[in-house]
Amino acid sequence: MPEQETLERAHEDEREGKSPSTQAGEFVREEMHHVREGKHGARSPQQA
Repeated sequence: MPEQETLERAHEDEREGKSPSTQAGEFVREEMHHVREGKHGARSPQQA
């Protein structure tokens, strides 16, 4: 489940009329952060 902060950023992008891929980028950004913290099994961000 995405964090509340991530959802707010994505909705803000939507309100600004940005493309769907930009909105989705917020969720990718959150996942990359989790990978770097070690919450996933990936050893590096390239494996994510």
